[in-house]
Amino acid sequence: MKLYFGLDGGASSTRAVIIDEDGNTLAKQKIHLGTNLKVYEEIAPKRITDIVQNLCSEISISVDDISAFGFGLAAVSYDSGRELLFKELDRLNIADKSILINDAEAAYKVTCIDDIGILMTVGTGVIGIAKTNKGDFVRVAGKGHDQSDIGSGYWLGKELLLKLSFNEAIVNHDNNLNQLYNAVLNQFNATNLNEALEIIASDENSLSLKASLGKIVIEASNSNDIALSILQEATVNVADYILDLNSLLDYNHSDDIVLFGNGSIIKSKEFRKSLNDSLSFNFKNISWIFSDLSASYGSAMLAATSKDNHNILIKNILKGDYLVSS
Repeated sequence: MKLYFGLDGGASSTRAVIIDEDGNTLAKQKIHLGTNLKVYEEIAPKRITDIVQNLCSEISISVDDISAFGFGLAAVSYDSGRELLFKELDRLNIADKSILINDAEAAYKVTCIDDIGILMTVGTGVIGIAKTNKGDFVRVAGKGHDQSDIGSGYWLGKELLLKLSFNEAIVNHDNNLNQLYNAVLNQFNATNLNEALEIIASDENSLSLKASLGKIVIEASNSNDIALSILQEATVNVADYILDLNSLLDYNHSDDIVLFGNGSIIKSKEFRKSLNDSLSFNFKNISWIFSDLSASYGSAMLAATSKDNHNILIKNILKGDYLVSS
């Protein structure tokens, strides 16, 4: 029985699975630590190989028993991070049977099961991908949190902190500011904004801490004008990403659109409502589809196909006790 390893690594969390050739899940793990190759360049490679070894140990096998490894990673094209990761994979003697892919492509494999459609991932980061009729991937955004990707969880959190920092002097005189200010302090158990900012800056997972503030913005948007304005700016830009992708495709020119979603932010009903409002000028009917499967399965499936010429069916994975996407 052949075994396959798959990993989905973002900026805030990492999921990994080991499946057999029939799609049965033998081991699964989720950790609340990111493995983005740019953000965590120095520590992500070791985190990844630790996960590989721990998951193999969990079912009493060696890494040598795995036929192929798939690593779906954010910032996978970042050369320095890739080089360090391959050194770690070489240390385990598994580099030759490993593939490195973008985490969005891994998510596409388990979400767009007919291998067609637009997948919009909005979590800590934001990226949109789709396949043309020729089978080529096209993408928008996904440049990174420091490259003006608007609409991500990180961007929402950053904008919230900027609003509070610029207006801290009048926090007690504005109900909207006061509500958001106290929500941030409560989240970090801080007594003032500077203390909260220091907690974020000093943490090795500062990116995910800042991104976690995105949920404050979304949850407050129904009753808070400042939160609503931040949310609307985010979703207007995500809508533009979708329209840009749609313009690059040669199969979708109707008034209706079916979109595929991935990531904690876009799974929020409030976020999607605002996003749909922005898209309503271009489409009459907008539908969303989400996968229950973690993108780590997509990484394992792509590794099986690429390295072993073996096709694993999603329906077989769904029969068992699988790792969910969130």
